[in-house]
Amino acid sequence: MLANGLTAYECWDLKKVSIPSRSRLYQLEPVGIGTSLVESLTSYVSRLAEAHCVTPKVLISRELVSFIPKTYRTTNLFEMRSLTGALNGLGTMAFDLVTVLESMTLRSDLRFLTLLTWTNIFPQRKLLRSRRAWCPYCYEEWYSSKDKVIYEPLIWFFEAVTVCHCHNKSLCQQCLHCKRDIPPLASYSRPGYCPYCLEWLGITADYPSSDNTSPSKEEIMWQTWVIKTLGELLATTPRLSKPLYREIVAQAFCRYVEQFAEGNTAAFARMLEIPKNKVWMWQMGKVLPELNVILKICFTLQVSVLDFLTQENLKENSSKFPATPQNQVRDSSTKKLEVKFDSDRTQQLLENVLQANEQPLPMTAVAKRLGYPKRVLYRHFPELCRAISAKYVKYMKESRIKRIEQCCEEVKQAVRQFHTEGIYPSEAAISKLLAKPGCFRDKQVRAALKAARKEICLEP
Repeated sequence: MLANGLTAYECWDLKKVSIPSRSRLYQLEPVGIGTSLVESLTSYVSRLAEAHCVTPKVLISRELVSFIPKTYRTTNLFEMRSLTGALNGLGTMAFDLVTVLESMTLRSDLRFLTLLTWTNIFPQRKLLRSRRAWCPYCYEEWYSSKDKVIYEPLIWFFEAVTVCHCHNKSLCQQCLHCKRDIPPLASYSRPGYCPYCLEWLGITADYPSSDNTSPSKEEIMWQTWVIKTLGELLATTPRLSKPLYREIVAQAFCRYVEQFAEGNTAAFARMLEIPKNKVWMWQMGKVLPELNVILKICFTLQVSVLDFLTQENLKENSSKFPATPQNQVRDSSTKKLEVKFDSDRTQQLLENVLQANEQPLPMTAVAKRLGYPKRVLYRHFPELCRAISAKYVKYMKESRIKRIEQCCEEVKQAVRQFHTEGIYPSEAAISKLLAKPGCFRDKQVRAALKAARKEICLEP
Protein backbone atom coordinates (compact mmCIF):
# COMPACT_ATOMS: atom_id res chain seq x y z
CA MET A 1 0.00 0.00 0.00
CA LEU A 2 2.96 2.29 0.82
CA ALA A 3 4.59 1.45 -2.52
CA ASN A 4 1.53 2.53 -4.42
CA GLY A 5 1.67 6.00 -2.83
CA LEU A 6 5.24 6.86 -4.05
CA THR A 7 5.69 9.78 -6.40
CA ALA A 8 8.16 9.71 -9.37
CA TYR A 9 10.05 12.99 -9.90
CA GLU A 10 11.93 14.14 -13.04
CA CYS A 11 15.59 13.26 -13.34
CA TRP A 12 18.04 16.15 -13.16
CA ASP A 13 21.24 16.23 -15.17
CA LEU A 14 23.88 17.58 -12.83
CA LYS A 15 26.54 18.01 -15.52
CA LYS A 16 27.87 21.52 -16.08
CA VAL A 17 26.11 23.35 -18.88
CA SER A 18 28.43 24.65 -21.61
CA ILE A 19 27.77 28.36 -21.93
CA PRO A 20 28.71 29.81 -25.33
CA SER A 21 31.27 32.57 -25.46
CA ARG A 22 30.03 36.08 -24.95
CA SER A 23 31.04 38.81 -27.37
CA ARG A 24 32.39 42.11 -26.12
CA LEU A 25 30.29 44.02 -28.66
CA TYR A 26 26.78 43.34 -29.90
CA GLN A 27 26.51 40.70 -32.62
CA LEU A 28 24.84 43.18 -34.92
CA GLU A 29 23.80 41.43 -38.12
CA PRO A 30 25.12 43.02 -41.34
CA VAL A 31 22.61 43.93 -44.03
CA GLY A 32 22.42 42.11 -47.33
CA ILE A 33 25.30 39.61 -47.18
CA GLY A 34 25.03 37.40 -50.25
CA THR A 35 23.14 40.08 -52.23
CA SER A 36 24.17 42.85 -54.57
CA LEU A 37 23.29 45.48 -51.95
CA VAL A 38 25.55 44.15 -49.22
CA GLU A 39 26.41 46.68 -46.51
CA SER A 40 29.80 48.41 -46.42
CA LEU A 41 32.11 48.05 -43.43
CA THR A 42 32.08 51.78 -42.68
CA SER A 43 28.29 51.66 -42.56
CA TYR A 44 28.44 48.66 -40.22
CA VAL A 45 30.81 50.51 -37.87
CA SER A 46 28.43 53.50 -37.78
CA ARG A 47 25.43 51.29 -37.01
CA LEU A 48 27.40 49.32 -34.41
CA ALA A 49 28.38 52.56 -32.67
CA GLU A 50 24.76 53.73 -32.76
CA ALA A 51 23.65 50.44 -31.23
CA HIS A 52 26.02 51.08 -28.30
CA CYS A 53 24.84 54.73 -28.05
CA VAL A 54 28.31 56.11 -28.84
CA THR A 55 29.92 57.79 -31.83
CA PRO A 56 32.16 55.89 -34.25
CA LYS A 57 35.15 57.84 -32.94
CA VAL A 58 34.49 56.70 -29.36
CA LEU A 59 33.92 53.09 -30.47
CA ILE A 60 37.18 52.91 -32.42
CA SER A 61 39.44 54.99 -30.16
CA ARG A 62 38.31 53.41 -26.87
CA GLU A 63 37.41 49.85 -27.84
CA LEU A 64 39.11 48.84 -31.07
CA VAL A 65 42.38 50.73 -31.30
CA SER A 66 44.19 48.74 -28.61
CA PHE A 67 43.56 45.49 -30.51
CA ILE A 68 45.00 46.68 -33.83
CA PRO A 69 48.69 45.71 -33.93
CA LYS A 70 49.83 48.30 -36.45
CA THR A 71 52.18 51.24 -36.41
CA TYR A 72 49.72 53.79 -37.83
CA ARG A 73 47.74 55.73 -35.25
CA THR A 74 44.12 54.62 -35.55
CA THR A 75 43.10 57.29 -33.05
CA ASN A 76 43.99 59.83 -35.73
CA LEU A 77 42.04 57.94 -38.37
CA PHE A 78 39.30 60.56 -38.38
CA GLU A 79 41.84 63.28 -39.10
CA MET A 80 42.63 61.42 -42.34
CA ARG A 81 39.05 61.53 -43.57
CA SER A 82 39.82 60.75 -47.20
CA LEU A 83 41.63 57.54 -46.18
CA THR A 84 38.66 56.01 -44.38
CA GLY A 85 37.39 54.73 -47.72
CA ALA A 86 40.20 52.16 -47.53
CA LEU A 87 38.26 50.45 -44.74
CA ASN A 88 35.87 49.14 -47.40
CA GLY A 89 38.67 48.09 -49.72
CA LEU A 90 41.25 45.36 -49.95
CA GLY A 91 44.26 46.70 -48.04
CA THR A 92 45.78 46.48 -44.58
CA MET A 93 43.37 48.91 -42.94
CA ALA A 94 40.34 46.87 -44.02
CA PHE A 95 41.96 43.61 -42.92
CA ASP A 96 42.88 44.97 -39.47
CA LEU A 97 39.44 46.39 -38.77
CA VAL A 98 37.67 43.25 -39.96
CA THR A 99 39.90 41.06 -37.78
CA VAL A 100 39.22 43.13 -34.67
CA LEU A 101 35.48 43.44 -35.26
CA GLU A 102 35.07 39.72 -35.92
CA SER A 103 36.87 38.87 -32.68
CA MET A 104 34.84 41.37 -30.64
CA THR A 105 31.44 40.55 -32.15
CA LEU A 106 32.14 36.83 -32.69
CA ARG A 107 30.91 37.12 -36.26
CA SER A 108 32.78 35.44 -39.10
CA ASP A 109 31.18 37.17 -42.08
CA LEU A 110 32.34 40.78 -41.77
CA ARG A 111 35.04 40.37 -44.41
CA PHE A 112 32.24 40.21 -46.98
CA LEU A 113 31.46 43.87 -46.18
CA THR A 114 34.75 44.75 -47.89
CA LEU A 115 36.63 43.74 -51.05
CA LEU A 116 39.20 41.66 -49.16
CA THR A 117 38.18 38.56 -51.13
CA TRP A 118 39.38 40.29 -54.31
CA THR A 119 42.72 41.50 -52.93
CA ASN A 120 44.75 39.54 -55.50
CA ILE A 121 42.48 40.44 -58.41
CA PHE A 122 41.92 44.20 -58.44
CA PRO A 123 44.51 46.94 -57.87
CA GLN A 124 43.54 49.76 -55.54
CA ARG A 125 43.86 52.41 -58.25
CA LYS A 126 40.49 53.92 -59.22
CA LEU A 127 38.62 51.23 -57.32
CA LEU A 128 36.74 52.96 -54.48
CA ARG A 129 35.93 56.63 -54.06
CA SER A 130 37.32 58.58 -51.12
CA ARG A 131 33.99 60.17 -50.13
CA ARG A 132 30.47 58.99 -49.54
CA ALA A 133 27.91 58.73 -52.30
CA TRP A 134 24.25 58.00 -51.70
CA CYS A 135 20.81 57.94 -53.24
CA PRO A 136 18.47 60.28 -51.32
CA TYR A 137 15.47 58.48 -52.79
CA CYS A 138 16.63 55.16 -51.32
CA TYR A 139 17.17 56.81 -47.94
CA GLU A 140 13.67 58.26 -48.00
CA GLU A 141 12.16 54.96 -49.07
CA TRP A 142 13.94 53.04 -46.29
CA TYR A 143 13.00 55.71 -43.75
CA SER A 144 9.31 55.44 -44.67
CA SER A 145 9.36 51.65 -44.36
CA LYS A 146 9.31 50.27 -40.82
CA ASP A 147 11.00 46.96 -41.63
CA LYS A 148 14.02 48.35 -43.53
CA VAL A 149 17.38 49.43 -42.13
CA ILE A 150 19.05 52.66 -43.22
CA TYR A 151 22.59 51.80 -44.29
CA GLU A 152 25.19 52.39 -47.01
CA PRO A 153 25.58 49.61 -49.61
CA LEU A 154 29.12 48.73 -50.59
CA ILE A 155 28.29 49.14 -54.27
CA TRP A 156 27.80 52.89 -53.75
CA PHE A 157 31.52 53.23 -52.98
CA PHE A 158 32.72 51.97 -56.37
CA GLU A 159 34.11 54.77 -58.54
CA ALA A 160 32.50 53.14 -61.56
CA VAL A 161 29.00 53.45 -60.03
CA THR A 162 27.49 56.91 -60.38
CA VAL A 163 23.75 56.14 -60.69
CA CYS A 164 21.19 54.43 -58.46
CA HIS A 165 19.71 51.64 -60.59
CA CYS A 166 16.51 51.59 -58.50
CA HIS A 167 15.56 55.21 -59.16
CA ASN A 168 17.74 56.11 -62.20
CA LYS A 169 19.12 59.13 -60.34
CA SER A 170 22.72 60.24 -60.00
CA LEU A 171 24.27 59.50 -56.63
CA CYS A 172 24.80 62.56 -54.42
CA GLN A 173 28.32 63.27 -53.21
CA GLN A 174 27.73 66.50 -51.32
CA CYS A 175 25.45 67.43 -48.46
CA LEU A 176 22.57 69.57 -49.71
CA HIS A 177 22.49 71.55 -46.45
CA CYS A 178 26.13 72.37 -45.60
CA LYS A 179 27.56 71.80 -49.13
CA ARG A 180 30.40 69.66 -47.78
CA ASP A 181 31.89 66.41 -49.04
CA ILE A 182 31.30 63.57 -46.58
CA PRO A 183 34.06 61.03 -45.83
CA PRO A 184 33.14 57.33 -45.67
CA LEU A 185 33.63 57.35 -41.90
CA ALA A 186 33.69 60.45 -39.70
CA SER A 187 33.60 61.11 -35.97
CA TYR A 188 29.80 61.50 -35.94
CA SER A 189 28.91 59.27 -38.89
CA ARG A 190 25.40 57.90 -38.98
CA PRO A 191 23.83 56.24 -42.03
CA GLY A 192 21.43 58.64 -43.71
CA TYR A 193 22.71 61.77 -41.93
CA CYS A 194 25.45 64.31 -42.51
CA PRO A 195 28.20 63.99 -39.85
CA TYR A 196 28.85 67.76 -39.96
CA CYS A 197 25.45 69.49 -39.89
CA LEU A 198 23.61 66.32 -38.70
CA GLU A 199 20.84 66.92 -41.25
CA TRP A 200 18.86 64.18 -43.01
CA LEU A 201 20.29 63.25 -46.43
CA GLY A 202 17.06 61.92 -47.89
CA ILE A 203 14.47 63.78 -49.93
CA THR A 204 13.47 67.06 -48.33
CA ALA A 205 11.16 69.91 -49.27
CA ASP A 206 14.03 72.01 -50.62
CA TYR A 207 15.58 69.17 -52.62
CA PRO A 208 16.64 70.31 -56.14
CA SER A 209 14.63 69.44 -59.22
CA SER A 210 15.19 66.09 -60.88
CA ASP A 211 16.79 67.75 -63.93
CA ASN A 212 20.04 68.17 -62.00
CA THR A 213 20.15 64.55 -60.85
CA SER A 214 18.79 62.70 -63.88
CA PRO A 215 21.54 61.17 -66.04
CA SER A 216 21.19 60.66 -69.76
CA LYS A 217 19.55 57.57 -71.24
CA GLU A 218 22.89 56.21 -72.43
CA GLU A 219 24.44 56.74 -69.01
CA ILE A 220 21.54 54.92 -67.36
CA MET A 221 21.93 51.91 -69.66
CA TRP A 222 25.70 51.79 -69.12
CA GLN A 223 25.30 52.13 -65.35
CA THR A 224 22.61 49.45 -65.32
CA TRP A 225 25.08 46.98 -66.80
CA VAL A 226 27.90 48.08 -64.47
CA ILE A 227 25.73 47.78 -61.35
CA LYS A 228 24.41 44.40 -62.49
CA THR A 229 27.86 42.88 -63.03
CA LEU A 230 29.35 44.42 -59.86
CA GLY A 231 26.30 43.36 -57.87
CA GLU A 232 26.77 39.81 -59.12
CA LEU A 233 30.39 40.00 -58.00
CA LEU A 234 29.43 41.11 -54.47
CA ALA A 235 26.58 38.63 -54.17
CA THR A 236 28.76 35.68 -55.19
CA THR A 237 31.66 36.57 -52.88
CA PRO A 238 30.46 34.55 -49.84
CA ARG A 239 29.78 31.51 -52.06
CA LEU A 240 33.12 31.23 -53.83
CA SER A 241 34.34 27.66 -53.59
CA LYS A 242 38.07 28.34 -53.90
CA PRO A 243 40.44 31.22 -53.13
CA LEU A 244 41.23 33.71 -55.84
CA TYR A 245 44.82 34.12 -56.92
CA ARG A 246 46.51 36.72 -59.07
CA GLU A 247 47.13 34.15 -61.81
CA ILE A 248 43.44 33.84 -62.71
CA VAL A 249 43.50 37.29 -64.34
CA ALA A 250 46.36 36.28 -66.63
CA GLN A 251 44.65 32.97 -67.37
CA ALA A 252 41.41 34.77 -68.22
CA PHE A 253 43.14 37.01 -70.77
CA CYS A 254 44.95 34.02 -72.28
CA ARG A 255 41.65 32.17 -72.68
CA TYR A 256 39.90 35.06 -74.40
CA VAL A 257 42.87 35.91 -76.63
CA GLU A 258 42.96 32.29 -77.76
CA GLN A 259 39.18 32.17 -78.22
CA PHE A 260 38.64 35.42 -80.12
CA ALA A 261 41.98 36.03 -81.84
CA GLU A 262 43.51 32.54 -82.12
CA GLY A 263 46.28 33.52 -79.73
CA ASN A 264 47.15 36.76 -81.56
CA THR A 265 47.59 39.33 -78.80
CA ALA A 266 48.01 42.22 -81.23
CA ALA A 267 44.75 41.38 -83.03
CA PHE A 268 42.90 41.03 -79.73
CA ALA A 269 44.26 44.41 -78.59
CA ARG A 270 43.09 46.05 -81.82
CA MET A 271 39.62 44.63 -81.30
CA LEU A 272 39.48 46.19 -77.84
CA GLU A 273 41.22 49.41 -78.95
CA ILE A 274 43.85 48.90 -76.24
CA PRO A 275 47.66 49.07 -76.69
CA LYS A 276 48.97 45.57 -77.28
CA ASN A 277 51.77 45.96 -74.74
CA LYS A 278 49.14 46.39 -72.01
CA VAL A 279 47.31 43.22 -73.05
CA TRP A 280 50.61 41.37 -73.16
CA MET A 281 51.49 42.55 -69.64
CA TRP A 282 48.09 41.35 -68.42
CA GLN A 283 48.60 37.98 -70.09
CA MET A 284 51.98 37.57 -68.46
CA GLY A 285 50.56 38.51 -65.05
CA LYS A 286 53.04 41.36 -64.66
CA VAL A 287 50.33 44.00 -64.17
CA LEU A 288 46.72 43.87 -62.98
CA PRO A 289 44.20 45.91 -65.01
CA GLU A 290 42.11 48.46 -63.15
CA LEU A 291 38.47 47.67 -62.50
CA ASN A 292 37.15 50.29 -64.92
CA VAL A 293 39.32 48.74 -67.68
CA ILE A 294 38.00 45.26 -66.90
CA LEU A 295 34.44 46.61 -67.02
CA LYS A 296 34.95 48.07 -70.50
CA ILE A 297 36.61 44.87 -71.74
CA CYS A 298 33.84 42.69 -70.32
CA PHE A 299 31.20 44.97 -71.81
CA THR A 300 32.81 44.63 -75.22
CA LEU A 301 33.13 40.86 -74.86
CA GLN A 302 29.50 40.67 -73.64
CA VAL A 303 30.46 38.75 -70.50
CA SER A 304 30.12 39.55 -66.81
CA VAL A 305 33.19 40.29 -64.71
CA LEU A 306 32.54 37.18 -62.62
CA ASP A 307 32.39 34.92 -65.69
CA PHE A 308 35.45 36.61 -67.16
CA LEU A 309 37.49 35.75 -64.06
CA THR A 310 36.07 32.37 -63.05
CA GLN A 311 34.65 30.78 -66.22
CA GLU A 312 37.23 28.18 -67.24
CA ASN A 313 35.34 26.90 -70.30
CA LEU A 314 33.98 29.51 -72.68
CA LYS A 315 30.64 29.15 -74.35
CA GLU A 316 30.58 27.41 -77.71
CA ASN A 317 28.80 30.29 -79.44
CA SER A 318 31.49 32.78 -78.43
CA SER A 319 34.03 31.74 -81.05
CA LYS A 320 33.94 35.12 -82.79
CA PHE A 321 34.59 38.53 -81.43
CA PRO A 322 31.18 40.02 -80.58
CA ALA A 323 30.15 42.75 -82.95
CA THR A 324 28.99 45.95 -81.36
CA PRO A 325 25.66 47.03 -82.89
CA GLN A 326 25.00 50.68 -83.54
CA ASN A 327 22.32 50.88 -80.86
CA GLN A 328 24.53 49.23 -78.23
CA VAL A 329 25.41 51.66 -75.47
CA ARG A 330 29.00 52.11 -74.43
CA ASP A 331 30.69 54.23 -71.83
CA SER A 332 31.20 57.82 -72.94
CA SER A 333 34.97 57.43 -72.52
CA THR A 334 35.02 54.48 -74.99
CA LYS A 335 33.05 56.12 -77.78
CA LYS A 336 34.89 56.66 -81.01
CA LEU A 337 33.73 58.75 -83.91
CA GLU A 338 33.48 56.75 -87.09
CA VAL A 339 34.86 58.73 -90.03
CA LYS A 340 34.01 57.63 -93.57
CA PHE A 341 36.96 57.53 -95.94
CA ASP A 342 36.61 60.01 -98.83
CA SER A 343 39.00 58.65 -101.45
CA ASP A 344 38.77 61.44 -104.04
CA ARG A 345 39.07 64.27 -101.55
CA THR A 346 41.98 62.58 -99.73
CA GLN A 347 43.86 62.02 -102.99
CA GLN A 348 43.45 65.68 -103.94
CA LEU A 349 44.71 66.82 -100.53
CA LEU A 350 47.75 64.55 -100.75
CA GLU A 351 48.59 65.92 -104.20
CA ASN A 352 48.30 69.47 -102.85
CA VAL A 353 50.68 68.60 -100.01
CA LEU A 354 53.17 67.14 -102.48
CA GLN A 355 53.05 70.13 -104.84
CA ALA A 356 53.03 72.84 -102.16
CA ASN A 357 56.05 75.11 -101.91
CA GLU A 358 55.83 75.44 -98.14
CA GLN A 359 57.98 73.50 -95.68
CA PRO A 360 57.49 69.74 -96.25
CA LEU A 361 55.82 67.70 -93.52
CA PRO A 362 56.37 64.06 -92.49
CA MET A 363 53.61 61.58 -93.28
CA THR A 364 52.72 61.37 -89.60
CA ALA A 365 51.87 65.07 -89.53
CA VAL A 366 50.08 64.84 -92.87
CA ALA A 367 47.93 61.94 -91.66
CA LYS A 368 47.08 63.84 -88.46
CA ARG A 369 46.11 66.91 -90.49
CA LEU A 370 43.84 64.85 -92.77
CA GLY A 371 42.29 62.97 -89.86
CA TYR A 372 43.18 59.43 -90.99
CA PRO A 373 45.66 56.85 -89.66
CA LYS A 374 48.91 56.80 -91.59
CA ARG A 375 48.55 53.12 -92.45
CA VAL A 376 45.17 53.84 -94.09
CA LEU A 377 46.73 56.49 -96.34
CA TYR A 378 49.60 54.17 -97.29
CA ARG A 379 47.12 51.40 -98.10
CA HIS A 380 45.07 53.57 -100.49
CA PHE A 381 47.75 55.85 -101.94
CA PRO A 382 51.16 54.21 -101.49
CA GLU A 383 52.93 56.16 -104.28
CA LEU A 384 51.74 59.57 -103.10
CA CYS A 385 52.69 58.77 -99.51
CA ARG A 386 56.17 57.60 -100.52
CA ALA A 387 56.65 60.74 -102.62
CA ILE A 388 55.67 62.96 -99.68
CA SER A 389 58.02 61.05 -97.39
CA ALA A 390 60.87 61.29 -99.93
CA LYS A 391 60.31 65.03 -100.26
CA TYR A 392 60.46 65.42 -96.48
CA VAL A 393 63.64 63.31 -96.22
CA LYS A 394 65.30 65.38 -98.98
CA TYR A 395 64.31 68.59 -97.22
CA MET A 396 65.75 67.37 -93.92
CA LYS A 397 69.05 66.40 -95.57
CA GLU A 398 69.36 69.80 -97.28
CA SER A 399 68.49 71.57 -94.04
CA ARG A 400 71.18 69.62 -92.20
CA ILE A 401 73.81 70.53 -94.79
CA LYS A 402 72.89 74.21 -94.54
CA ARG A 403 72.98 74.08 -90.77
CA ILE A 404 76.43 72.48 -90.76
CA GLU A 405 77.76 75.06 -93.24
CA GLN A 406 76.43 77.88 -91.07
CA CYS A 407 78.01 76.35 -87.96
CA CYS A 408 81.36 75.98 -89.75
CA GLU A 409 81.28 79.65 -90.73
CA GLU A 410 80.46 80.67 -87.16
CA VAL A 411 83.39 78.55 -85.90
CA LYS A 412 85.83 80.26 -88.30
CA GLN A 413 84.69 83.71 -87.21
CA ALA A 414 84.99 82.71 -83.54
CA VAL A 415 88.55 81.43 -84.10
CA ARG A 416 89.55 84.72 -85.77
CA GLN A 417 88.03 86.69 -82.88
CA PHE A 418 89.89 84.64 -80.27
CA HIS A 419 93.14 84.95 -82.25
CA THR A 420 92.76 88.73 -82.31
CA GLU A 421 92.17 88.80 -78.55
CA GLY A 422 95.06 86.44 -77.86
CA ILE A 423 92.87 83.66 -76.47
CA TYR A 424 93.32 80.04 -77.37
CA PRO A 425 90.24 78.94 -79.37
CA SER A 426 89.31 75.81 -77.44
CA GLU A 427 86.16 73.90 -78.26
CA ALA A 428 84.54 74.82 -74.93
CA ALA A 429 85.29 78.52 -75.34
CA ILE A 430 84.04 78.68 -78.92
CA SER A 431 80.84 76.81 -78.10
CA LYS A 432 79.81 79.73 -75.86
CA LEU A 433 79.75 82.05 -78.88
CA LEU A 434 77.78 79.75 -81.14
CA ALA A 435 74.01 79.93 -81.60
CA LYS A 436 73.85 76.14 -81.29
CA PRO A 437 76.61 74.86 -79.00
CA GLY A 438 75.68 71.26 -79.72
CA CYS A 439 76.87 71.53 -83.31
CA PHE A 440 80.29 70.11 -82.30
CA ARG A 441 78.64 66.70 -82.28
CA ASP A 442 78.97 66.79 -86.09
CA LYS A 443 82.30 65.63 -87.47
CA GLN A 444 82.26 68.35 -90.13
CA VAL A 445 82.10 71.13 -87.52
CA ARG A 446 84.99 69.68 -85.52
CA ALA A 447 86.98 69.34 -88.74
CA ALA A 448 86.23 72.99 -89.55
CA LEU A 449 87.63 73.99 -86.14
CA LYS A 450 90.90 72.14 -86.78
CA ALA A 451 91.16 73.64 -90.26
CA ALA A 452 90.60 77.16 -88.90
CA ARG A 453 93.32 76.66 -86.29
CA LYS A 454 95.82 75.53 -88.93
CA GLU A 455 94.83 78.38 -91.23
CA ILE A 456 95.84 81.03 -88.72
CA CYS A 457 98.92 78.99 -87.67
CA LEU A 458 97.75 78.30 -84.15
CA GLU A 459 98.70 74.69 -84.57
CA PRO A 460 101.74 73.21 -86.36
